[in-house]
Amino acid sequence: MKKIFILSAACCLLLTSCSKDEIPIDKDNLLLGVWNYSRAENEVFVYSRAQAFSQCPGYTFRSDGSLTERNLAGFCATPPVSYSDYQGRWTFLGRNLVKVDVSNYDGPETYTIEIKSVNSDSLKVIRNY
Repeated sequence: MKKIFILSAACCLLLTSCSKDEIPIDKDNLLLGVWNYSRAENEVFVYSRAQAFSQCPGYTFRSDGSLTERNLAGFCATPPVSYSDYQGRWTFLGRNLVKVDVSNYDGPETYTIEIKSVNSDSLKVIRNY
């Protein structure tokens, strides 16, 4: 009975510690991955790295230049707020400037994101319209 319990516990540990959906952190490009809005510090928007979107604005930057922007589902931001995922493209314009092309509820939009800092846990940006 003790062996069965130990074997069962080991299997559970292995199954819960390995997830196919886990998004690895690319040490060569820390921007890649899922980012959920956390807070604003004056004009700087702070995002936290995550495995999936939460019910808040966010981005998923992929290595092929595609992105998903999670943003308001419509123009109204009165609670309860609902979010939608919008597909688009991103490109580096320079060392800390990213161009975003995305179509949202209001149609196509192009803007730049100035990266103030990025590490394995946090992304701080200024969004320029």
